[in-house]
Amino acid sequence: MSNLPSKNKTLIRRIYDEMWNRGDPALAAEIFAQPEGVKRFVSQFLSAFPDLQHNVETMIEEGDRVAVRFSAHGIHSGQWMHFAPTGKSIHYTGVTLARVAGDKIIEHHTWWDKASLMEQVSGK
Repeated sequence: MSNLPSKNKTLIRRIYDEMWNRGDPALAAEIFAQPEGVKRFVSQFLSAFPDLQHNVETMIEEGDRVAVRFSAHGIHSGQWMHFAPTGKSIHYTGVTLARVAGDKIIEHHTWWDKASLMEQVSGK
C-alpha cells in the first residue's frame, strides 16, 4: 500500500498550500468546478489578512469525499467586514467537506470559527 496522497487529497491540499498560503485566488479556476464565489471570497479575505497561512491538521478521504480540519493564522492588516485594520495577530480553526469529480471540486462546505475571529479583531 502506498503512502502517497491520493489525487483527491492532492487537489484539496492545493486549496491551502497554493490558493491560500501563496495568496493566489485565481487558482480557484483550476480547483473548483464553480470558482467565482471562491475566488471572490479568498481575494477579499486576503486583502484583510494578506499574510494568512493555513495548516492542514487532518485530512480523511472516503470515496469521492474529503474532510479537512485546518487552522489559520495571520495579521489583520486590511479592512475586514466593518473592522478597520488592527495589526493584531489572529488565529482560527475550521473544517471543510468536499466532493471531487474528475479533476475538480464539485461541492464543498466550510465551517470556521468566525465568531472567534470577530472577537480577536474587535478587541472584545
